[in-house]
Amino acid sequence: MRILVLILFMSTFPSSRADLCDHCDCDFLSHTVVCNRPSLLVRTVSMLPNIQQLHLNSLNLPQPPHFLFHPNLRVLRMSRCGMHEVPGSTFLPLPGLEVIDLSNNHLETLPPTVLRSLKFLRVLILTNNRISNLDQLAWILSPGVVLEQLDLSGNPIAIATSMTVFPPVRQLFLSDTRMESVNETVIMFKKLPGKCEKDVCRHIPIHNLNISLITTIDFSSNRELEIDSGALDIFSNATFVDLSNTRLPIGFEEWLERKSRVKSLNISHCQMPLHEDTWTACSQFLHSLDISGIGAKRLRFSRFCPIRTVFARDNLLSTVYIDAVSIESMHFERNMFSDFPIPPPGVELTELHTLSLSHNLMTSLPPHALQSYPNLQHFDLSNNQLSEIDPQAFPSIGLGLISLDLSSNQLSSLPHPILPSLLLLDLSSNTISHLDPHFFTGLPMLQQLRIASNPTLFSRCPNRESPCWSDHLDELTSLVDLDISNSGLEFSLHLRHLRTLKSLMLRGNEIRIIDAKSLPENLRTLDLGENRVQFTSNFSKLEHLRDLRVDQNPLRCDCSLYDIVPHLLNQSQVSDPLLYYCFSGSWQYPLLPYLASVKPCINTTRNFYSILITTFIIAFAIVAALIGGFLVYRKYAERANFVYKRISLVESPVRL
Repeated sequence: MRILVLILFMSTFPSSRADLCDHCDCDFLSHTVVCNRPSLLVRTVSMLPNIQQLHLNSLNLPQPPHFLFHPNLRVLRMSRCGMHEVPGSTFLPLPGLEVIDLSNNHLETLPPTVLRSLKFLRVLILTNNRISNLDQLAWILSPGVVLEQLDLSGNPIAIATSMTVFPPVRQLFLSDTRMESVNETVIMFKKLPGKCEKDVCRHIPIHNLNISLITTIDFSSNRELEIDSGALDIFSNATFVDLSNTRLPIGFEEWLERKSRVKSLNISHCQMPLHEDTWTACSQFLHSLDISGIGAKRLRFSRFCPIRTVFARDNLLSTVYIDAVSIESMHFERNMFSDFPIPPPGVELTELHTLSLSHNLMTSLPPHALQSYPNLQHFDLSNNQLSEIDPQAFPSIGLGLISLDLSSNQLSSLPHPILPSLLLLDLSSNTISHLDPHFFTGLPMLQQLRIASNPTLFSRCPNRESPCWSDHLDELTSLVDLDISNSGLEFSLHLRHLRTLKSLMLRGNEIRIIDAKSLPENLRTLDLGENRVQFTSNFSKLEHLRDLRVDQNPLRCDCSLYDIVPHLLNQSQVSDPLLYYCFSGSWQYPLLPYLASVKPCINTTRNFYSILITTFIIAFAIVAALIGGFLVYRKYAERANFVYKRISLVESPVRL
């Protein structure tokens, strides 16, 4: 049954705040209210004067609720509410609106005057509705209003004519709107069966778009869209252009270099001709470029290219020549690099802080590999075929790496670099069998260490008493997260000294007994799933523990479970007998029913000593009493044998 709520934030009714927050999230610091429970049926909304944002998401609203007058509301979002219409008077009580989001509804049109009263309107989002006829949108705005953003993405547009006029807008988004072609005169939409299929009723004249105002244009995800070279000239003044997943004309690179003023360009997964499979184009204003998935084999940027960010994922790149010293971030994931890319001799990319080369074919990291990237902070070499890292690959001083990802390679050993700023190190999914005892010495600030899925990681540590690389973890005094899952660990590590550790992942090992005395006292998350744990102890000492997982372990159905009962009952899957179970003898039982009756353990050894001591004390007391009684008897025995006789007070008669 739906809950009928009359939302009232009125200051004269103090209880209304509590009622609202019972059903919605109220953040009075950011002046925002969020209602996202599908069971709510909102009919009337009246807000406290300080509320500036209202989000009604995923509710059942065939049409908007009735709003009482509230001039301070700036942002209104009604997304995924199933709205079919918006009455013309909906926004009259909200004259201060700047942002309206009606995305993911069932709207087919808007009344001509619905936006007429909004003098401050800047953003209108209508994505993923059912708008197919642009002629039905009159776009009557308040005089002088110029929209910053109009988003019609995801609408099945089929009808547009020379009478179709867009409002004045600076950022126009028409992604995934069934566009067919764009040239210097018109935008053409694809035919839709049952709608007008003539060219005259499915095109918009370019001059109806107020081209001179547009700074951002998005025609992406129109996979059959043919963009004519003449259209490029029309949009030369746009600074942000997204043409991904479209078809670009011959001469696009020339337009980019000579005519465009674009700063951010996305042409990922486009179909376009490339000269000798090489991308070289750059413009004097270009700062961000995404050329992912265009089939490029080579990439070249000259020194005078002002580019800062490059995304070139999912290509066939094996060679890059980058002389652009302004570059800050390079993303070359999923390419064909077999050698580590190094800038030309004499070039240092001093501005580069992010370099991602994951999912390539590199087998080694050569000496001085990072010498040309002195200010690198984030370095990703995951999912390659690395089997060797030269000890001199990392500079001995000066490198300010913050994160280093070497996961999913073939590394069996590692050098011990000096990285004083490193916060995250990922070595998971390798074949590491040993770590140098001094490996952690050069990582004083490390907070996250991921070394999971190294099956031979503890091959040189057969038991807890033997020397092991893990004995040196105490050097990581800032460690917060530690993941040693699926690494063949057979014993519980001594980690009590890691006082900053909050999360410990030990899933998929061979641990049989876990004693919480060996764990950090501030631990909050502990994952022991898929081990061989039978007994647990002293978990009541971990006062900060909030998340404990022991699924798929052969736990014993005995009192050792008592300390972890509160943590197990918080697990959503504890009722699943395939994940949580325990053994009594050779029989397996679901764990949840047993938890209701488990009792704390009684220490029989301690009880035995207590009884023995008590018996000894009692026996000693009895013996002492007997000895004392005997001594008293010996001392007073003679006095005890004297018999007093009564003295006669009357003398017997005497014969004279």
